[in-house]
Amino acid sequence: MSSRSERRAASIDFDGAVGPRAFRVLALAGVGVLTASYVRVLHREVTSVVGGSQTLLALAVTSMVVATVLAFTIRPRTAAVAALVAAVGGFAYYLSAAGIELGVAIAAWDKLLSDALTLATGLSILRMVEAGTWAFGFVPGPVFLSWYLAMRERYVWSVVPGGFALLFLVLTGNAAIPITLLGTLGAIAAVAFGELARRGGSIAQADVLAIAFALMIALSLSVTVVPGGENGGSIFRDGGGPSTLEGAIDGSPSQSDIGGPVDLSPEVRFTATVDEPTYWRTGVYDRFTGDGWIRTGSMSPYDGRLESPPGEYETVVQEIDLETEMQTMPTAAQPLSVESDTVSAVEVSAHGQLHPTETLLEQDSYAVESAVVDPEPAALRTAGTDYPTEIRDSEYRQLPESTAAAFEAETASIVADADTPYEKASVIESHLRSSKGYSLDVEKPSGNVAEKFLLEMDEGYCVYFATVMTQMLRAEDVPARYVTGYGAGQQVDDDEWVVRGLDSHAWVEVYFPDHGWVAFDPTPPGDRQGANADAIQDARESGQSGIDTDQSEDVPIEDAESDDDPDSTEPDTGNESEQPNENASETNESEQPNESNGSQSLSTPDDAGGENTDTNAENGGGLLSSLSLETLAIGLSALVAVVAGAHRSGVGSYASQTAHLYWHGSRKTPAADAVRAYRRLEVLLERSYRPRRESESIREYLNALEETADLDPRVERVGETYELATYRGTVSRERADEAIDLVDELARERLPMVGDSGTTSAVH
Repeated sequence: MSSRSERRAASIDFDGAVGPRAFRVLALAGVGVLTASYVRVLHREVTSVVGGSQTLLALAVTSMVVATVLAFTIRPRTAAVAALVAAVGGFAYYLSAAGIELGVAIAAWDKLLSDALTLATGLSILRMVEAGTWAFGFVPGPVFLSWYLAMRERYVWSVVPGGFALLFLVLTGNAAIPITLLGTLGAIAAVAFGELARRGGSIAQADVLAIAFALMIALSLSVTVVPGGENGGSIFRDGGGPSTLEGAIDGSPSQSDIGGPVDLSPEVRFTATVDEPTYWRTGVYDRFTGDGWIRTGSMSPYDGRLESPPGEYETVVQEIDLETEMQTMPTAAQPLSVESDTVSAVEVSAHGQLHPTETLLEQDSYAVESAVVDPEPAALRTAGTDYPTEIRDSEYRQLPESTAAAFEAETASIVADADTPYEKASVIESHLRSSKGYSLDVEKPSGNVAEKFLLEMDEGYCVYFATVMTQMLRAEDVPARYVTGYGAGQQVDDDEWVVRGLDSHAWVEVYFPDHGWVAFDPTPPGDRQGANADAIQDARESGQSGIDTDQSEDVPIEDAESDDDPDSTEPDTGNESEQPNENASETNESEQPNESNGSQSLSTPDDAGGENTDTNAENGGGLLSSLSLETLAIGLSALVAVVAGAHRSGVGSYASQTAHLYWHGSRKTPAADAVRAYRRLEVLLERSYRPRRESESIREYLNALEETADLDPRVERVGETYELATYRGTVSRERADEAIDLVDELARERLPMVGDSGTTSAVH
């Protein structure tokens, strides 16, 4: 075995090239990367959507400056208290902005803790009403404490607050895999370079750092797979594939994503008994992220009659009978009450929409009383802009902070001659119907979908039209929201309607003072009844199950279409502009005939980053590719951990030594071969007896072993050859080859053996 001085000489020396000061700079850079990772998540995923990104960055920079100034003027305990005070102060500010009194919050601390835990199980921060204010309160504490500890050269502790901050954002689903990996890399770099700085440049602990790095990578990848809260998977899937448009509507009531090409299913979802045709609302969304919609606010238990619209309305009662499982409750807007013998518990969103607490089953039924707001155009035209506080201070006028000036300018040009909110809504609705084509086969654009659709795209389907109209109205300071659900469906009797998957739809609701929410539908109706009839007819001829009820199976689709009032299923917007005499229900959203099995494909967001993937058959499976990359990264991380762990435990060294026992390797100079032969012998002796002490010379070591064991003469012969090579510097080729052969013989005899004297011997 080599001496300590030899091992020390073999270690890497950074003196001169890279010193401790450089490593301290690199450690600080690692903390900076970790800090930037979670600040960037809040900046890009939260404040860039709700506004205030510059304020967030200013808070982060200010926290780092304050930490730098106080790094050597206050003690760590005082700094920890200061960080806690900053966190409490930020949280109190959030409660104030959310309209929650501090005393009430303290009394309901268990509920607040429950909400925090709910966030950590996959509930996006964007679901919070005051998401931006929450981000402002979240940032200063960990940024200040991390940077303070880093400036104090306590690098391991410095990554703890930042690591917890990043982990929390991973658990909420806001931090995607790339930014998580970047933050993890920054944390391990801070610890690694801090360790190097502390040890004066030694990398003796590199294997420990490699193990920690691999474990952190694996953890950062695995924790992105978290419970999705209300964002459960859709039940409308084709063999486990991507969900359809209705899958995004029905399977994700807290979030509605905008996808690419889509086919819709002719299968029956429910039947409705109602006097007049209506849109069936399932979800209301108020916050636009740029590529999808979020429903903010919390759910509350349904405990009786809901709030009614502020103005005049008519009531309508609907009886809904489910023909398949559903995760939402289709109702006519605006629901006032619900009764059911089969639905056990119902919740109400902050926007007044009913949601079941559990998946509704086939043959479940319920009855809903709804308030139908149907004011005359003249009344809407004079409604004014005196909005209630809850409307004026809500997300109903929210635009992403990065909304392009060109989008606002184009909107202003379109509504230039409109004076009132109603006129603006009517003009925008009419403009979109006449200027954009309808198609299910569109690729989702990158970036802000509303901007791209208005400024660059020529066609789209309902989610695109509803999204852009909502955002155009908001650009004009008109409260509007995005709504999803189903069209009226196929009328099979005077008061009975069959609603299929192809009826899934999205539209817009605009708020008018003293009236409430009024529906507008910017999707161009077009002449698509024939394509819709063909899709159902093809499914009938192929024998596909679930596309008809007992009442609808004998009703020809052509007759049902022609018997209907063409405009009856379109919400009465009061729009006086002349529209095409077509049914505007999204019943016609199956412009392309579906496959016989009713299969559909729609881009849906994956779990790590929230991006939509192309679901065309030719893409090879985007989700599978994503999962494969994650698996590969975790596998490589595990390999690093195994290798580093083997090095740390000595397994690798032991295996290498064992291999060299039986194979000397290529021959070199006689002196070098003599030294290598003895090194192999010393491994044998170490395993048989004990290692050579650092204070012992080779001769002292062999003599000590001779006193306790009857060493084989071959051992002495190899030792003498080593001394000749080391101290005289020369040894013959024959003598070196002899030493190699002797060690080979001893290795094959697998020391230790028991000699005739009963003592442990090198050989017998």
